[in-house]
Amino acid sequence: MNKDFKLMKALIELLDSEERWFTFGEAERELGISDKSVRKLVEEITALLPGTMSIEVSRGKGIFFRRERHGPTIREILVEQFRQTSYYRLMHRLFVYGGQASAEELAEFLYMSASSFKKFIIQLNREDLKPSCLRLAYSSPALKGNEIHIRYFYWKLFSDSHPYTGWPFAEIDFGQIQEWITDLEEEQGIVYFLNSKRSLIFLIAVTLERIRQGHSVSVNGKLYDWENGAFYESVRRLAGKLGQEYGLDIAGEEIYFLQSLCSLSQYHYRNEREMALVQEEALHRNEEPKYRMLNNLLPLLRETFPSLAAGHRFVMEMCEFFEKLMIDNAVPELMAVSKSRLIAYMRREEPLIYEGVTECINRWSREHPAVSVSSYHLVKLGFIVSSNVRYKSKKAFLIIGEEFSVRHYVANRIKREIGDELTIETSILHELSDETVREREIDFIISTMPVALKTVPAVIISAIPTKRDLENIRKELLE
Repeated sequence: MNKDFKLMKALIELLDSEERWFTFGEAERELGISDKSVRKLVEEITALLPGTMSIEVSRGKGIFFRRERHGPTIREILVEQFRQTSYYRLMHRLFVYGGQASAEELAEFLYMSASSFKKFIIQLNREDLKPSCLRLAYSSPALKGNEIHIRYFYWKLFSDSHPYTGWPFAEIDFGQIQEWITDLEEEQGIVYFLNSKRSLIFLIAVTLERIRQGHSVSVNGKLYDWENGAFYESVRRLAGKLGQEYGLDIAGEEIYFLQSLCSLSQYHYRNEREMALVQEEALHRNEEPKYRMLNNLLPLLRETFPSLAAGHRFVMEMCEFFEKLMIDNAVPELMAVSKSRLIAYMRREEPLIYEGVTECINRWSREHPAVSVSSYHLVKLGFIVSSNVRYKSKKAFLIIGEEFSVRHYVANRIKREIGDELTIETSILHELSDETVREREIDFIISTMPVALKTVPAVIISAIPTKRDLENIRKELLE
C-alpha cells in the first residue's frame, strides 16, 4: 500500500484517539519519521479536512485535532484517499479484468515506468500480499494463491474502500441481492447486524465475479455436516436465484462456501429467548458435536471465572461460537487469513480474561485435539466471557456493528466508564428509522458507523471506544 497513505492514516488516527495536544515528539515516535515529515503530513491532512474538522499547530504545545462529534467520521475522510492510491487502483483493475491486462498496460494505467512498476510489485508481495498468503507475478499480473484467500482479500479491499456507501461491482445488482438476503433472514428468523449484511453482500458479489471468471473453491465436506446445517436449504435456494440471474452454475462446494459466509456473518435471532431455550434443551441432550464441545468447556470456564453469569444470552453466544468454530475448521483457508485488530487490545486491556480463556482452551483441547483454535477465536471467546461476568448495570442500548460478540463488551465498557445515568439497549429487530427511535424513546444513538436519522443525534465511536469517544458520550448526556 502507498507509504504516504499509511502515514497519513496512522497520524490522523493517533490525533483522533484523544482530545488533547499531542507533541511532535509523540507523533515522531509513533510513526517512525522525522519532525519535518510530521509537519508536512499535517499540512497535507489539513487540506483534506471538511469544515467540521480542523488541526491546530502551536509552538510549544504540538498538534490538536478538533472534530464535531455529529459530523463525518475519520474513516469517511480516509476512504476517499484510499481509493486514489496506486494500490487500490491496481487491485480493482486486476479484479475487473481477471488478470488479462499485461504488465505494460498496468504500468501505463498507473503512470509508472516498467522498472517502477516492477519495484511496486516486489513491495506489494513483501508488505501487503504476504499476510493474505498471496503473491503477484510481474510477467502476467494476477493474484496467485488459494481461491478462498483471493476472495477474502478482494472482500477486505472493497469493504475497506466502500465501508458505508458506494458499490464497486458494476455488473451486479446490490438491491436485488439485498432483497434475497432479507428473504433468507425471514426464513432463518434472524437479523444480520447493520454492517454485517452489507459485508455479506460484498462477499457474494466477489464470489459471483470469481465464478464468472472461471475460478472455483474447494471446501471440505467431511469436517462439517453442511447439508444438515441450519442455513443449507436457505442458501441452496439463494444460490439457485443467483445462478439464474447471472447465468452461473453454483452448486456443490460453491453452495457450501456461500453457506459458510452466511453462517459466519454476524446476526441475532428475532426471538432470542425462544432460541435460547431451544439451545439449552439441545445442550442438555448433549447429542451434537458442538454441544458436547460446549459441555466440556463450561466447567472449565466456571472454575476459572467464578462470577460468570451463564444465562440465556451466554448459552446463545457460546452455541454460536462453537458452530462457527466448526465451520472455520471445515474451511481452514479462511481461518488462516482471518485476523482481528482487537487481539492486541484484548491482551492489553483484558489480560486476565485473555489468559484465563487461553488456559481453559488449552485444557479443553486435550479432549478435542482435532479442533484448531486460533488467537482469533480466543479473542472472540474472551469478549463473550468478559461481557457475561457479573457487573452492576441497568438496561442498556447500543447500535453497533462489529465482529463477533463485541457489542455486549462495548456496552459493558461504556457503562463502567459513564455510569448508570446512561441506559443502553443492544438489539434492533427492525430497520433503523426515526419511527423506530421514537417508539423506543431513544434520545441519541451510539454507533460505529454513520446513521441517517433526523430526530436524534448520533455519537460515532470506534470499534472499541477511545477516551475521546467516551467524552463525547458524556457531553451528549449534558445537553
